[in-house]
Amino acid sequence: MKRFVLLAILGITAVFTTACGGESFSFDVTGNDNFVYEPAALAVKAGSQVTINFTAIGALPHNWLLVSTGIDPTTASDADALAGAVTGEIAGGTSKSITFTAPAAGTYTIVCTVPGHAEAGMRGTLTVEP
Repeated sequence: MKRFVLLAILGITAVFTTACGGESFSFDVTGNDNFVYEPAALAVKAGSQVTINFTAIGALPHNWLLVSTGIDPTTASDADALAGAVTGEIAGGTSKSITFTAPAAGTYTIVCTVPGHAEAGMRGTLTVEP
């Protein structure tokens, strides 16, 4: 009987873990005064929990914003964020962490929406695998 109960609990846990995506990813990302994200390319699985620990190194403010590829990075705003994936603007030398659920499989754009930064090349990609 104890074995049956243990197996039932393990089975239910496995179902809930699978249904909730089950995986989590955490990335330490920096934005610098050369208008570059490091790393600029990230990969996760659809439905997973994603944490971005973002630091604006240098003197300039930056942000980290995830948008669909149909959004023009040079005109994107915080309102365009997918799944609430936006840090908001942070001052140089500071950090902010965000956690969101990865969207459906596809390739998405990461962009800094501080005026002039996207135009200077401050962009990246998030590849979401099935």
